[in-house]
Formats: sequence, C-alpha cells, structure tokens
Amino acid sequence: MGNESESNEIDRDVDESMRMFERSKVGTSHAIAPIRPSRILVALDGSPQDVTSLDAAMYLRERFNVESILLDARDKADDDSSDLAIDAATKVTGSRPAIRSEGDAYEAILKAIEIHDVDLVILPCPFGRNFEQVGSDSAGTVVDVMLSRCPCPMLIIRRDDQSLRRCAAQVRLVIGGECDVEERAAAWAFGMADAGAMVTLNLVVEKEQYQNLRAILEALQPGKSIELAQFSDALTKTHQSLHGAMSKSATELGMQYSLRPQAGEVAPPNPLNESNAMLIVMPIEVDDRFTQGFVNDRIRRSPHPVLVVPGHVPS
Repeated sequence: MGNESESNEIDRDVDESMRMFERSKVGTSHAIAPIRPSRILVALDGSPQDVTSLDAAMYLRERFNVESILLDARDKADDDSSDLAIDAATKVTGSRPAIRSEGDAYEAILKAIEIHDVDLVILPCPFGRNFEQVGSDSAGTVVDVMLSRCPCPMLIIRRDDQSLRRCAAQVRLVIGGECDVEERAAAWAFGMADAGAMVTLNLVVEKEQYQNLRAILEALQPGKSIELAQFSDALTKTHQSLHGAMSKSATELGMQYSLRPQAGEVAPPNPLNESNAMLIVMPIEVDDRFTQGFVNDRIRRSPHPVLVVPGHVPS
C-alpha cells in the first residue's frame, strides 16, 4: 500500500512538472531529418523470435526497399545440417544469406556487420532462447556484448505479437538522462514511425537515480534537499531543445507528438502482459555505465521491440 501511495505521489509531481514545461516557450527549433535503414543484417538464432525478425525485415523491405543480409548466427554446438539463412532467403524479398565466420555468436554478428556495411541489425532477445520461457529474467550474453560493441543501431526483437509493422504507429523515445546521441535516436524514431504515427518523448525519472542525487546533495549541504518535482523539472529543461526539435519535426512530417516526463515505474516499456503495440527507441553511450544499465534493464523487461541507437563505440 505504501509503495502504491509513493508511486501515485511521484506521478502527480512528474505530471505537474510536465504541465509547467509544456506551458514554457520552446523557442526557435530546427526540424530533425528522419533516418531510415537501407541495408540490414538479420541475425537468426533458431528461436521462435526468428519469425518476428524476418517479418520485420519484410516490413522494412516494403517500406524502404532495404536489402537484407541474413545470418545464421547459431553457435556450432547448436547447429544442425541446415542453414537458417539459406532457408529464410527464399521467403524474404531482396535478401541474401551470409557466410558465418568463426567464433561465438556475437563475434559472427559483429564480423558480418563489418563485412556487409549494414546500418541496422535485427537481433532476437534472449538470443537462442524462447522469450516466452525466459521472459524478463535475462537479456542474454549476446545482447549484453552487442550493447557494448555494436557500431550501428540494433532492433531488439521480443514477443511475437509485438511485430514491427504493428508497433510503428506508436513510437516512444525513452531517455533516462542527458545523452550525446539522443537527437540521432530521435531521427531514427521519426524514420521508423509510420505515416501519421504518434511519437512520444518519455523522460524517465528513475527512483534510484533521484535518491542517489538527493543523498549526495544532502551530504554536501546538510539541511538542504531536492524534491522529486525539482529533479523532474531540471530533467525537462535540459531536454528543452530536443523537445522543440521533435515537436517541429512531427508537424512537418504530419505526425502527432507529445512530451511525457514519467516516473520509472510507470514509463515504457510496459509490463510483460501489456498488449498495446509500440516501438521503444533508446539512445546509448557505451562508456556511460548508467546509460548502459538503464537500456539493458529496459530491454530485459520489455515485451515490445526496442531500437537501440549507439553513440561512441570504442575501436
């Protein structure tokens, strides 16, 4: 009961900050040019997620005429006499199979990205395991490594009823703090969104982040404290330029747009039993532990596809 009351109080504070920010002047903003894929890599793992991954590739072919590189990324220990990529290439227009290089699954995927110069990777999660059986318990080692090393955006595929073609009408850009690559993530969000889609900027106030900052402030200045409403207001102000740019972009593209600062407990991704279809877009800086942990946690408990847009990737 106490947790529910506290969550409701957080929601009220965040909603008030959102209303204050919406009333403020955004000023002159530039429109964000959408980014759309042209050549994609589809990593196949033999799990039920492969069907949804291939459907996403077919959908992107229909919309953007993409070329699809199909890779059977299964470990040799899990392999059989067939090649999943060769079989799948007969079903996906504009696709061709790739030869798997030696090494673990993530090494093979990274090598294929390098060889074929793709601009988007479709990756099942958890890799090599049935999502319905694993659920939110783990994102898997392959996804963990790819979040650190992948140099291009990744579309993480989860539940089969959350197909990309269903989810592109509701696109949520989810941000938990300042990030150098957030405008590029917004460009991908608009690029992947359907015509007339609803695009939302969700600024997430994580309870742990807020509590840590408050503890530091109180240690530095005894007797002083920061309230959640102040923290939320500061977060929205730091993203004022992005908010303005996204608002202008949506108008020019004929899409709908909204800003929603939210407590982490109620922000997307939604619970695993959520049936509403949406595409989650998240920026990531791999040299930022908070950002990487935030993205990993959101992927782990998301039923929705998650498009991860990376910033700096160490060579």
